[in-house]
Amino acid sequence: MNKIIWGVSGYSHDASLCVLINDEIKYASSSERYSRIKNDKNLNQEMINDALIYGNPDEIVWYENPFKKTLRNLIVNHRLKTFNIKNILKNFNIESKISYCDHHKAHLFSSVLTSKFNLEDTLGVVIDTVGEFLSLSMWKISNQKYKCIYKNYYPNSLGLFYSSITDLVGLKAQEDEYILMGMSSFGNSDKYYNFFKENFFYKNDLIVDLKRGCKNLFTQKEIEENKFEIAFGAQKIFEEIVINLIQSQLTKFKYKNLILSGGCALNCKMNTKLINYFEKIWIFPNPGDSGASIGAALSVYNKRIDFKNMFLGHDLKENNNIDQIVNILKTDGVVGVLNGKAEFGPRALGNRSILADPRIKNIKDIVNNIKGREAFRPFAPCVLENQANDYFYMNDNIDYRFMQFLCDTKDNNLDGIKHIDGTSRIQTVGEDNEFLFKILKKWETETDCPILLNTSLNKKGYPLLNSLKDIKEFEDTSLKIICP
Repeated sequence: MNKIIWGVSGYSHDASLCVLINDEIKYASSSERYSRIKNDKNLNQEMINDALIYGNPDEIVWYENPFKKTLRNLIVNHRLKTFNIKNILKNFNIESKISYCDHHKAHLFSSVLTSKFNLEDTLGVVIDTVGEFLSLSMWKISNQKYKCIYKNYYPNSLGLFYSSITDLVGLKAQEDEYILMGMSSFGNSDKYYNFFKENFFYKNDLIVDLKRGCKNLFTQKEIEENKFEIAFGAQKIFEEIVINLIQSQLTKFKYKNLILSGGCALNCKMNTKLINYFEKIWIFPNPGDSGASIGAALSVYNKRIDFKNMFLGHDLKENNNIDQIVNILKTDGVVGVLNGKAEFGPRALGNRSILADPRIKNIKDIVNNIKGREAFRPFAPCVLENQANDYFYMNDNIDYRFMQFLCDTKDNNLDGIKHIDGTSRIQTVGEDNEFLFKILKKWETETDCPILLNTSLNKKGYPLLNSLKDIKEFEDTSLKIICP
């Protein structure tokens, strides 16, 4: 008999919903895709309607414990902030049994229970701004048993530090941290790294209260003149402290593998540094609060599933216009594509993507102009899996399908997909990603190039396109978008 479990997150940021039936994720998406409000914290009726296609839930698992969260608000913030989950769901005519999964366990389970390698001798690490109380936790994983071996409590939070610096340089906290990471590659001075190390941290612990940010830390003039150096310093100290904490556990027990989760696991520069310490690493491709809905649902099943891909969202028909897509790439250098189920998470993996010719010298400027983005924002190449080693220096034990790690590039002619430091956040594409695989194979046949630039089909400040009606958001651009 089928048991339908919903994992749900929301009302902090990045509301999402996952449908798990027995051992298979049938659907997962975020409210922002439907409301068109970036990082929308509220549940959405259209999203719930898509989930109900698979039937009414037998059980709903909320991604954190609201009672513990209320207690934390009282203790840390000295204010009472509550909401009634049962009443929220009742407003959507959902009245199923409700249970709760601790926040860091929801993050942990999303990665552990979608992993494929042997979990013996595996270290689990969760890093975010805050769950109920925890901001960083480490777990010894063995036989699908989880022992917490290290904890940091909010407001001692690396995620809070990184978000505060994101806000400091004029970006949006809890949204633009990846831009701060991209900016860091344009800095090279240790001035702000030393400042943060001496004034913000002691023995890897955050020693200043950043709950209200640090906007007054420097003058606006100093920030404007040094924002790339500030970003460089923040990224460097962030990486250093994560590595220090992990090394402290490696001295106690020789962990072979790493399971990483929490919103900070989206930092691909840090992820790449961690490759040096483990044989294998697995990060669920949506490791933040949105993806915690999957971890919450899997906490009930509590067995590993056969995780295949991230195409779990709103479903369109199959796009068979491969020849047309490649012809536009050859003439225009850039094309937008929609196909089948939308990706669940922040990365466009081919079903809601802008694809472009990486051989064009100014292709970054062309795509940035379409999207309305800054020049320093990172781009990703998608490359045929069996040819990736010809163009990038890769580690054979790492899964590069989901744009989570950086690689140094071997080909100096592909400026369109390189960062200023010579790295690329690559996406390898095999037959399991059928639509993008077909495009790349056709593109290679026509051009002898097995690589395309792949970035998300959205404009700055908006979520990835979800349905056909969202195409109107690109009406003021020259981008041709090919639909099913």
